[in-house]
Amino acid sequence: MSEQEKKSALERRVSKRVELITDVTYSVVMPSYQAGVIRDISEGGLCLLLAQELPEGAILNVEFDLHGEQPEHIKALVRVVWRKSQGDKFLTGVKFLV
Repeated sequence: MSEQEKKSALERRVSKRVELITDVTYSVVMPSYQAGVIRDISEGGLCLLLAQELPEGAILNVEFDLHGEQPEHIKALVRVVWRKSQGDKFLTGVKFLV
């Protein structure tokens, strides 16, 4: 990278970078969609009926349609906050994150 390219990159940067070398843990959120049923909805989240048990804290992408006078397709990021076994399925409470 030339000096001009380095200077240009620095001018575009909003925040100053500080070197930090430390361990990190991470997980990959993959768009691998599974089907389930929404049991109820509130301003804060959803109750889902799922075939798969998910751990508390798991982050999910959800998509669903609101029906009625003004139908709307919803895409949201949610976090699992509780789960309860119901036969061979799992009631799963999730909180909206965005």
